Parts: sequence; structure tokens; C-alpha cells
Amino acid sequence: MSEAPQVLVRSATSLRRRLLGWILLPLAGLIGINAWVGYGNAVHAANEAYDRSLYLAARTLAEELEWRDGSLQLDVTQSAGYLFENHTGSRLFYKVTTPGGQWLAGVAALPDVPVRAQAAVKFFALVQFDDGQYLSQPVRLAQLTHVVEADAEDSGGGLRDPLIKITVAETMEARQELIEHILWDTLSSQGLLLLAAALLVVWGVQRGIRPLESFRQQLAQKSDDDFSPIQPPDLPRELRPLIETLNSYLDRLGRLIDIRKRFLDNAAHQLRTPLTALKTQLALAQRNADPEQAKALMAAARQTTDDAVRLTEQLLAMTRVEHAREMHSPESVDLVGLARRVTQEHLLRAHQSGDDLGLELQVARSEVQGVDLLLHEALSNLIDNAMHHSPSGTRITVRVGPAWLEVVDDGPGIAAEHQAHVFERFYRAAPSGVSGSGLGLAIVKEIANQQGAQVSLQSPVAEGRGTAIRLHWPLA
Repeated sequence: MSEAPQVLVRSATSLRRRLLGWILLPLAGLIGINAWVGYGNAVHAANEAYDRSLYLAARTLAEELEWRDGSLQLDVTQSAGYLFENHTGSRLFYKVTTPGGQWLAGVAALPDVPVRAQAAVKFFALVQFDDGQYLSQPVRLAQLTHVVEADAEDSGGGLRDPLIKITVAETMEARQELIEHILWDTLSSQGLLLLAAALLVVWGVQRGIRPLESFRQQLAQKSDDDFSPIQPPDLPRELRPLIETLNSYLDRLGRLIDIRKRFLDNAAHQLRTPLTALKTQLALAQRNADPEQAKALMAAARQTTDDAVRLTEQLLAMTRVEHAREMHSPESVDLVGLARRVTQEHLLRAHQSGDDLGLELQVARSEVQGVDLLLHEALSNLIDNAMHHSPSGTRITVRVGPAWLEVVDDGPGIAAEHQAHVFERFYRAAPSGVSGSGLGLAIVKEIANQQGAQVSLQSPVAEGRGTAIRLHWPLA
């Protein structure tokens, strides 16, 4: 049997660790590069200083060289001797040769500086520097080209070529000691700098995320039914979009929960009566032995069922309309095409109830911004309301004009004392004996508010009868 695959869940890294990692790691890299560059510059400066000292030693030797009695004489004065015996902690060796390589004085085994294509002129004299090996240890070499003038009494003597080369070698102890000193100084200073920067970064990150901790505490302390906005103190500008987005989400969530709560409350309150009546009618029909009375009770039960179904559909429609802001985006809707479709859908029912349903178009096209599905629901409710609250044979007309549509009927109309309340939820202006939920016009009002339309009611319309309800888009 094959084993079930294991799901690896990586532990989430805290924001504090991420910030420290993103800041300290690049900072450590930059400090390391800075230390390496600084160390290289310091070593170069140290070598320059020691090379100058090495050049001075070669220059001191050159000034003490002279041709006398046909041979090269070196008069090592007290200063020159002290220089070679106590040269900055290192040992010095020298060699004097002709340009052709003939040894004249000093240590013959001392290596020469290789001849380069372009010799660098440094310290106001022709001198070259290089690294070499002498007595199995590294040395720094300086080779100075010098002109030796012959004594006046020795003109024409043994001096054939006035040019000589003076090579001075220095062991590397002092240089290595200085380089190690520079290295440790650089590492210690840069390490202290990194430590101080790390402490400052940790302190800064701690203070920077403090508003998040305050926000977390406020969010944790909110009750289950509290969806009010959260405004933590000292909110950084970078966190405002996040907090505003979360507050907007809390507002939408609170509105959705409130809509569902109202739906449940309304459904429980409104459906209790028809369902209780339906249960009673069915029980009476079951116990009644008279066929005529049983038939009447079944017809009443069927009517109660229809009323309950209609109420449920309108409750669902109201809830769907209240959710429309989160579910649909406005688009261009042609009221003429919409009126044709909805009127066509209600023709069969109007025919069955004996009503005269018609369509009157005052424009060829009337476009507004809205949601086609919701406007379809609103117009259907207007037609349904006119058919439901008017006697059989009522004339109902759907009219469309520029940026408006209306439904007009010649029914009994709406009394003046009810007109200010007919758009409220569960308000019923119908006389006793006429069923209804009081939600149809409330749905129309809610849709109109969401679609940027205004709802107007006129009753009576003509000869003391009729009702006209219009949806008008003033900004279209």
C-alpha cells in the first residue's frame, strides 16, 4: 500500500525577523566590503610609507659612493650605519652593480629587480620596487639608478661608466606586523560598527512595529458583533492603506452579517403566520368529512402556500438586492430593451388574470448606468405589484422615456395616508382580504438607491383612480 503524501508546512517567519534579515544582512555585507576596501587602502598606504623609507636607504648609500684611486669607495657614515642597523624593526641588505650586472659592492647574492618596459619614476629619482626572496624569506627590493662622479685626480681612471645600480632589500617583519595591526584595527572597528548598527536596527524595528502590536490588541479586544473601524495611535503613513483596507473589509463584513441577520429575522417573523395557517388548514381538511368544506380548505391551503412562496421569493430578492453592491458592477443598460423583455415575460400571467398589459415607448433607445439583473427585478416588482393589488381587467402600461421608466395602472390607487410609507419594508397598504408581504415596493426603492435612480409615486393619475411609479435617472 502506498503511503499518503506528507504535507510540509513551513513555519511563518515573523515580521521582526524579516525586517532584521533584510536590513542586517545587506548591512553586514556593505560593512564587510567597506572593511576590505579600507584594509586594502591602509595596506597600500603602509607599503608606500615603507617603500619611501627603503628609497631613502638606497639614496643614503648612493650619496656615500664615490670613485677613488680607480675603485668604488663606500664611506658608511654614522647616520648611514644607524639606518641599516635599526631600520624600523626590519633588516636591510644592499648591493651595488653596474648596469651590465657586474658586482661592485655589498651582498652579491641579493636578487635584482626585473627590468620593466616602462620604469616608474618615483620620489624624484629613477627607482623601481619589487618583491623577491633572499635567504628563503620574502624581501622587498628597491633598485636605484645613480650617477657616480669621479674624483678630479682620477679622471680617465677605472671609471668607464658613471651609471651604477644600488639594490636595497628589506625583510618583511615590520610590514607584516603593521599589516596585522591594521587588519585587527579594521576588523574590530567594523565589528563594533556592525554591532552598534544591529542594536540600532533592532531598536528601530521594535519601535516601528509597535503600532502593529497596538492594532493587534485593539482587534483582539473587539467583541464578535463590533465591526467599527480601528484607529491605532501613531499610525505610520505606510500602514494606513493596510488599516483602511481592513476597516473597509470590517465594514463590508458587518453589513453582510447585518443583512443576513435581518433576513433570518424577517423570514422567521413573516413566514411563521402563513406556515401556521397552512398547518391548520391541512389539519382541518384532513378531519373534515364534508367534501365541499374539505375542497374549500384545500383551496385556502393552496392560496396560503402561494402566498408563502411569494413571500419567500421576495425575501430572497430583497437579500439578493442588498448583496448586489458586492456582487455586481454597473454597466450600460438599455431601458427600452429591458422593458420589452420584462413585459413579454408577464404577458401570459396578465392574460390569465384578465389584465391588459401593454408597452409604450417614447424613445427608440434609453441608456443608463446600472445592473441589468437588478433593474429587471425592479420592473418585475412594479408590474407584479400593479397586477396583485388591482382587480381583474385593470389596464397596466409600461412606459419608457429618456432616462426614465414607469408603470401606470388604472386601479383603485393608493390612499394619501399610505403613500409616504409604501416603500418601507413590510408596510401593507392593501385592504383586508388582499394578501401581500409589503416587500415589493421596498425592493424597488432599494434597487433605485443602488442604481442612482429616484423613485416617484403619483396617485391618483386620472379621474381619481390609478397609480404611476417612475424610476428616473437625473444624471443620465
